[in-house]
Amino acid sequence: MTENESYNNLKKCPRFDRCNQNLCPLDIDLPLRIGGSGEKCLWMRPPSKKTIHGKVFISGGQAMPDGSLNYVPESNLEWLNTPSKKRWLELKKNETKS
Repeated sequence: MTENESYNNLKKCPRFDRCNQNLCPLDIDLPLRIGGSGEKCLWMRPPSKKTIHGKVFISGGQAMPDGSLNYVPESNLEWLNTPSKKRWLELKKNETKS
């Protein structure tokens, strides 16, 4: 896959234009990337709750939208959070039935 094709795959994410994470499940070369848990995509993180000034904020733990999940390479499946991984498997199962 060319660099341009890889970039175009990353652009399948609805958060692409405002994301600054180094680790993305849409990245074809994800196994070559380095980074800690703070550099993981929203859809790679388990849910995390923080209370700030009495308000609860939840980050991560949501399933990636189907439109983007369709472009996650199977080799990156292990990187997805549980809801995204479960939905990815459902989509692939339904794909084989068609």
